[in-house]
Amino acid sequence: MNILYHAHSGLRYLVLLVGVLAALVFAYGLVARRPVGAARGLTAAFTGLLDLQILLGVALVIGGVFYGALIGHLATMLVAAVVAHGSSVMARRATEERRALTIRLLGVVATLLLIAVGITAIGRGVLGSGPQTPAHTQPAPVSR
Repeated sequence: MNILYHAHSGLRYLVLLVGVLAALVFAYGLVARRPVGAARGLTAAFTGLLDLQILLGVALVIGGVFYGALIGHLATMLVAAVVAHGSSVMARRATEERRALTIRLLGVVATLLLIAVGITAIGRGVLGSGPQTPAHTQPAPVSR
């Protein structure tokens, strides 16, 4: 379970990195008024990594890692996934490239904000590391 926890904790950096990269590329495409050939691929990578992150989180909960603060974390992250997938679908249905880029940019930025809120809901910094393992999984102190 410890490996799964560290994978879940570490994957957030890749999710955030791809999300920020996607937001920058989409913003550049809008400002430069140029189509972004990698738009669908970046969106798919971001949502795919987010899905993997959620899968790892659900596996942790099923494996018995649960404490009260996780309720807000779980709810926020599920909303983030819905926003990411919803904006992806809306962008694919858009008939104009500029509109699609706007939808993708807003979707990624909203998702990144929700991810930041979800991470802080469990007492961690978005980029910093908190305790290496949740308090309830650390061994109890030995009294002498």
